[in-house]
Amino acid sequence: MRASVRPDLPVEPAKGGVEDARVLEERVLVGLPAAGGVVIGPAYVYEREEVYVTERALSLEEVDAELQLLGEALERANRELTKIIEFAQAKLDSDASAIFEMQIMLLNDVELGKALERRIREERKNADFLIHQEFERYKAMLLRTNNPLFSERTADLDDVAQRLLRALQKKRLHANIEGKHVVIADVLTPADTVLFLRNDVLGYATNLGGITSHAAILARSLKVPAVVGAHDATETIRTGDTVILDGQLGRIILHPSPETIAEYRGKIDRIHEIETRLEKLVGLPCVTPDGHKVELSANAEFVNEVEYVLAQGSKGIGLYRTEHLSILEGEFPSEQEQYVAYSSIAQSMYPQSVIIRTFDLGGDKFMVQARKEDNPSLGWRGIRVMLDKPEEFRAQLRAILRASVTGNIKIMFPMISGLAELREARAHFDAAKAELQAQGCPFDDAMEVGIMIEVPSAVLLADVFARAVDFFSIGTNDLVQYLLAVDRNNDLITNLYQEFHPSVIRAIKHVIDTAHAHGKWVGLCGEMGGNPLGTILLLGLGLDEFSMVPSMIPTIKGIIRETRYEDAKNFAEEVLRCHTTAETKRLLASAFRERFPHLASMYILNGAMNT
Repeated sequence: MRASVRPDLPVEPAKGGVEDARVLEERVLVGLPAAGGVVIGPAYVYEREEVYVTERALSLEEVDAELQLLGEALERANRELTKIIEFAQAKLDSDASAIFEMQIMLLNDVELGKALERRIREERKNADFLIHQEFERYKAMLLRTNNPLFSERTADLDDVAQRLLRALQKKRLHANIEGKHVVIADVLTPADTVLFLRNDVLGYATNLGGITSHAAILARSLKVPAVVGAHDATETIRTGDTVILDGQLGRIILHPSPETIAEYRGKIDRIHEIETRLEKLVGLPCVTPDGHKVELSANAEFVNEVEYVLAQGSKGIGLYRTEHLSILEGEFPSEQEQYVAYSSIAQSMYPQSVIIRTFDLGGDKFMVQARKEDNPSLGWRGIRVMLDKPEEFRAQLRAILRASVTGNIKIMFPMISGLAELREARAHFDAAKAELQAQGCPFDDAMEVGIMIEVPSAVLLADVFARAVDFFSIGTNDLVQYLLAVDRNNDLITNLYQEFHPSVIRAIKHVIDTAHAHGKWVGLCGEMGGNPLGTILLLGLGLDEFSMVPSMIPTIKGIIRETRYEDAKNFAEEVLRCHTTAETKRLLASAFRERFPHLASMYILNGAMNT
């Protein structure tokens, strides 16, 4: 690269505002890699027109007319979203429709409708002002969780609110551009992302957003390269500027030199060759050259993800998150609502297994009936919440058991820190079974029961727990933060959150060895499971199941199929002798470059490739 600057330094226009007089030197803006791939083309800076509202008092005679306008706006917004869903299904084979279906559910939420009607009648305020207030209340509820996942969902709430306000004010959204462009925006809503498909969009880059935002998820499903969190991209880049969008490394290269363009054209060719090679692995087993087999599963939360999960070669759902079922209503869903969701995912994945995690609320996750805590990560969360709410817990257990008639459901409890908690959770599980038996309701009485290993006490008590459950699933995201006393959502200490810290690796080794000594299998469902840099290490430590974001399954399978198990075990022993994180990462990076040079050029792996 010729030159680079920090992403917070905007390109200065030439004196006098003469466009052609700008110094077109190569510059690099750094963001987060949201969707893989590399493209080269002209930029289009998209400025989304927002709808604004003002507070207006209504006379008594205007109330009914305002309610009629609200009803018409809701109908129009529903029609727009229905068309978007149909378009998304046509382009994506229905993988993305769940995002917009959730938006329609929010538009049709009975409590939202009642609240708006009541407030219009009682407060006599204009509908658009009250809509703005109600959606701000929803956003505040999500932001209180301090969870990046749910904070990013506020963009979806903004999308629904803006759509409803446009419908009320009878304005239209314009998302049309001419020719092939890389779209540069402050933020993109899911609807923006899909509607741009009507044009020849090459890729997306945004100032804001994270890799778990719905726009990022859609970009990955669409196989459109995307970079998010690039800060001042819209101020730095102008429409028509030539850019290289590197969705593998999270970079936007502005005004690339001829040498850089040639370099990236070669990278595009290599990526295409690698993707073609990985596609051929989808139907093949995940087995090493010397015959050791492991399972590759996916982390998921929506039934609409199943088609994509299976297309990536997944052999099951290693983590089915249930928290999303409580987001929209702000309360625990009914047993029947849960049963429908669990049975749908089980039937869609059959005969592959689905591991359902019971509600993992609190801490950095969405919390029904949230309470202020000085340290929520060490507070009322996970299994602690559900044990304090036996009726809601029992309803979820009954729903899971009812759905288990397919025979491919497993259940696991999160945040177990001691045997007393596990015994209490299992007592509720047994009671739920007894209740269903009394009703003559069938279920899988042989369903496997496991726990998440994500707190240090669970690691140290692994031998005790191994006698009481059928399997372990290591949740490295929380395990790292608790072992290292590092809040994973605190930007001030991001550099201290290290999944390859020697203590983390030794903890994983202890859990696996202990479980195997008791004849139990071990999976891993944290982000570490989908990090190619750690694949050989985890394989050598004896991990039985890797669960990850679906898009990483072909890559992880490719690594395992090219690695002898005996070599992986020897390598793991070498890594276990490392005393510092830096030493560990250098060893992992060196081995990765040596064994998989074609993949090393594609990924930035937690900074380890640059160590």
